[in-house]
Amino acid sequence: MRLYLNDTAYCNANDVQEFTISISPLVKAGFSTPSLGCLPHRATFKNTSLAGQTFRWNFGDGSSFTGPNPPVHVYNRLGDYTVVLIVTDPGTCNLVDTTRFVISVKPKPVASFSFSPNPPKENMPTQFTNLSIGAKTYYWEFGDGDTSRLTNPLQLYERTDTFIACMVAYNEFGCTDTVCTKVVTLIKPVVDVPSAFTPNGDGKNDKVFVRGFGIAQMNFRIYNRLGQVVFESGSPSYGWDGKFKGALQPMDAYAYTLIVEFGDGTIVNKKGDITLIR
Repeated sequence: MRLYLNDTAYCNANDVQEFTISISPLVKAGFSTPSLGCLPHRATFKNTSLAGQTFRWNFGDGSSFTGPNPPVHVYNRLGDYTVVLIVTDPGTCNLVDTTRFVISVKPKPVASFSFSPNPPKENMPTQFTNLSIGAKTYYWEFGDGDTSRLTNPLQLYERTDTFIACMVAYNEFGCTDTVCTKVVTLIKPVVDVPSAFTPNGDGKNDKVFVRGFGIAQMNFRIYNRLGQVVFESGSPSYGWDGKFKGALQPMDAYAYTLIVEFGDGTIVNKKGDITLIR
């Protein structure tokens, strides 16, 4: 602030006086922390208060702290906890402000599963059986790059090996638990193609698939008598339904070529005919 004094009757004509005024903001208590935690919950607090000289924290479980930045606080029991922060600043008009926030500490599920066959059997898919407690949804990693969100997935491994299979269990609060175990597999590479199929819509043998074990990669092509590729697949789970560009194909013998790379690195080439029967 400046005060100007002008008087033409004096030699100095005018004079200036400067004053410094400090205006302190009103104290405003505030902090942020997640409203939900999983037992045991390690709560962290970010102090967002405005102004303030002293800070008193009450964590709602009988413990407290004095200072602007409390350490990580661990809740070891389930329940709802009301955290209170009292902020004091003698240089402000309102002097004290208080804020409250409720943290809910929820239970974690217990992740568990078994698998079969154990010990492994040649070319048998691995069946995983979920034994978790208190979980609603699941996420599986089978150790070979494949994943699943099924409750009890069936996994066909591509090679003989020992894999680390893991399952993450989630409950309705978003709390998780993880369990992993070794899964030993025994795979003998083999591949075959059916000689005929009947795409008549009766739900039986309506598609032709490549069948086998240990298939890591494949290229399967089917040709009509004109040499056109009427179907191509790169996966044993994707088969031909007897259509080409949406049109049903006539009953006939169709040539195929198949290149397969097994999980152990060996490559097999096959050629033959498939009869479409209506």
